[in-house]
Amino acid sequence: MSEGAKRSGRRSWPVVLLGLLVLVTLTGCGTSDEQDPSAEDVVEDSVAPETEAPSTEATSTEAPESEGEEATGDLRTVTFALTNQRAIQYHPYYLADYLGYFEEEGLDVDIQIVRGSSGAVQQLIGGNVEIAHPAGPATAQGVSEGHCLRQIYSYEHINVYGMAGVADQGIETLEDLKGQTVGVSEPSGGEIPLLRAVLAEADLEENVDYQFLPVGEGGAQTVNALQSGAAQAYGSSVYDVAATEAAGVALNDLMPDKFRYMPSTSVVVMCETLESDKEMLAGFGRAVAKATVFSQANQDAAWDITETYEPTLFEDETIATAFWEAANAAMSQPPDIEGEPWGSHHYEGWEVYLESATQGTEEEGALEQEAVDVVLNETLTDELLPDINDFDEEAVIDEAENFPGV
Repeated sequence: MSEGAKRSGRRSWPVVLLGLLVLVTLTGCGTSDEQDPSAEDVVEDSVAPETEAPSTEATSTEAPESEGEEATGDLRTVTFALTNQRAIQYHPYYLADYLGYFEEEGLDVDIQIVRGSSGAVQQLIGGNVEIAHPAGPATAQGVSEGHCLRQIYSYEHINVYGMAGVADQGIETLEDLKGQTVGVSEPSGGEIPLLRAVLAEADLEENVDYQFLPVGEGGAQTVNALQSGAAQAYGSSVYDVAATEAAGVALNDLMPDKFRYMPSTSVVVMCETLESDKEMLAGFGRAVAKATVFSQANQDAAWDITETYEPTLFEDETIATAFWEAANAAMSQPPDIEGEPWGSHHYEGWEVYLESATQGTEEEGALEQEAVDVVLNETLTDELLPDINDFDEEAVIDEAENFPGV
């Protein structure tokens, strides 16, 4: 890694990259015609209870040789669904594998890549994986359909979607969008309900004060639409926005602070798994927490280890750096829970999201109040956090600072 790409960070990463949100949707910087089959697709469809989900078929990743000891044959294999192949976004999971933290917990974690958060929840409900990593809206949707889910560890805290105005067109505030066009990823993009709520904060109504226009997922189509003036703002995943800005489009962050910290991707299991496998789940979470500490203590080592899992993502250092900063920002704890145990839930952010999620009709995916109450009082659980955080953080920091290299 070049000197210019050196990273730093300890307990709290700065919220950078347009101050935006996190989650996911694109391969490198591809166009919308060449969508990543593992791209994030949060709650576009209702979470179905089918055992088989052909459109979200999981594929296993192959890990490079790690620092941990070779498997002894008595490790427990655990299936874990991630919503896309992008190792940068999920680098603590790959670090936990490479550094042997999962193995220390007696686990051989089989990472399965599925299409989006709704796909991850489908695989979990169908019994095809034991642990999943969906975004909050997909978890809430699953709960609303009567499934018993538990979120045991919050991984990302920044809202999964962002909105930015094109600087060259003078878009600096939400009010500037009156009479304008807002670019979105696609007609049924998961960002649209949130963008409606955001624009309503400025008393703007869809198809009266503004309109949406599908412009793709951060690739050439998006760039062309924004540079040509076809759209004056862009709302999509943080990685789409990052890729667009890296391609040369100057953008101004328009996301109100109210919507900045909202439920993003986290570790979710079925209720019966929590009841029967507490020790396994605590060990899984502990390995991830240790890997997060390692990453913060030595960002250069974390970068180099992650690159061994997905070298092609690092070929364009500008894009990789933007993604890396966005991923780190997403894992930063909101100010009101900063310093809380790893995996702590941000209830205030959930309340803001759930309030907006009840707006609209059932056909539009609005949640019933009963589901909101279940999510806040039952789905989010702190039960395992004491065990997850039962490790020597200083020892992990020392290991990171003395890491010999990949």
